[in-house]
Amino acid sequence: MHKARLEDINKLFLDYRRQFEIGDAAQVADFYRFPLHYYREDGSKQAVARDEFLGQVGKLLRAYRRLQVKQIVGTVTDVIELNNNSSLATLNWMLLTPRGDKSAELYSSTTRYLVTDSEEGLKIDGLILVDETAKIRGAVRARRRQVQ
Repeated sequence: MHKARLEDINKLFLDYRRQFEIGDAAQVADFYRFPLHYYREDGSKQAVARDEFLGQVGKLLRAYRRLQVKQIVGTVTDVIELNNNSSLATLNWMLLTPRGDKSAELYSSTTRYLVTDSEEGLKIDGLILVDETAKIRGAVRARRRQVQ
């Protein structure tokens, strides 16, 4: 893989992470090429339009606010070049919340993205989904126990 391609992918996800921290669903959506393709854990596949994606991201961002996520750390852990225009990028995401004067890990997950060259530059074309519902629910329960 060309070093420039790897740098471009790292920059894409750094900018993507920043938009998630800002909490702007429309700006997050700008990193994707629609229709976006979801590849689910059960083997099913779904094409998602921008409007539907905005609703899903908005819901996720509201959950992050309720959980007081203050920082999101994303690390590109692997990139596989599929062809001249497409790569499979693996990222480890860690969500941090304040704990006193430090930060504590709320939860982490690994997500894979199909990244492709487009007329607008590098875009996320597909997501290999990991169901984060259980992790979010567990984080909510843990947060409630801390408050009680």
